[in-house]
Amino acid sequence: MNEPNQADEISRELDAIFANFFGPPTELDLRGVDPATFAVGLTYGFDTWQDVRVVANNRRHVAVATRYWDEDHPSPDFLRHTIGTDERAAGHRLLLDRAHPDCADCAATLAALARASVADPDRVDPNAPLDDLDIEIWAEFQSMEVARGTAEADVAGVLHVPGREADHRIRAEHVAGRRWRITVRDPEARQATVWIRWTDGGITTYSELFHNDLAEVDAEAPSDGARPERVRIQVTDPPPSA
Repeated sequence: MNEPNQADEISRELDAIFANFFGPPTELDLRGVDPATFAVGLTYGFDTWQDVRVVANNRRHVAVATRYWDEDHPSPDFLRHTIGTDERAAGHRLLLDRAHPDCADCAATLAALARASVADPDRVDPNAPLDDLDIEIWAEFQSMEVARGTAEADVAGVLHVPGREADHRIRAEHVAGRRWRITVRDPEARQATVWIRWTDGGITTYSELFHNDLAEVDAEAPSDGARPERVRIQVTDPPPSA
C-alpha cells in the first residue's frame, strides 16, 4: 500500500469514529455513559457536566433521547437543569436542542421555570448591586487586638513582652465582656507563670503549659472595660532530670 492510500485509509477510519459525534471527541466523550446514568439523566437530569456533555455529543445517545422524548416530553426535573449559566446547564440545553427542538409545550414549561427561578428568594442574582455593609454590626463579630498603652489609637496591634525578641510575642483578643484570650509565644518555655497588668491597675496571674511554643491564657479583666496593658512571663520549667 502506497503512502497516499495509507493516508486515505487513516482518514476514513477517523471519519468513521467522528461520525458518531457532533464534535471532535475528547477522552471523556469516548469513555461513554453507563445505561443507568443515561436513563436517569433523561428523566431527572444528569448529575455531572461530563455525563451530559458525552450524551449531547454522541449521535447514538441523541437518537435514543429523541425517541424517548417523542413518546413523552422531558420532565420538569430535566428541564429545570437547563436553567443556569454553568457548563452542566449548557450541556442540558444542548441535548434538548438536538433531541427535542421546537417544542411549544417544553418552551412554555421552561418559561415558567425561569420565572420561578427569578422569583426564588434564595436565588443569587449575579447582576444585583452589592448590599450595603453595616460596619458596626460587622465589627461586633470580629476579634479585637490591643497593644500597650492607654491611648485609644493603641488599641490595634500586637503586644510584645518588654526586652524580648519578636518571636517571644503575645497577642490579646477580646472574647466577650471581661473575658480575653492571651496567646503567648516562647520557643524556650514548657511551663511558665504569666502576669497580666490591666489598664485599671489590676494584675492577674496564671500558670500555663506551652504546646508547640504557644500558651493560650483564658484571662478575665478585673473590671468592666479594662484592657491588657502589659504582660510578663517567668519560665517555671522543672529542672531536667539527671
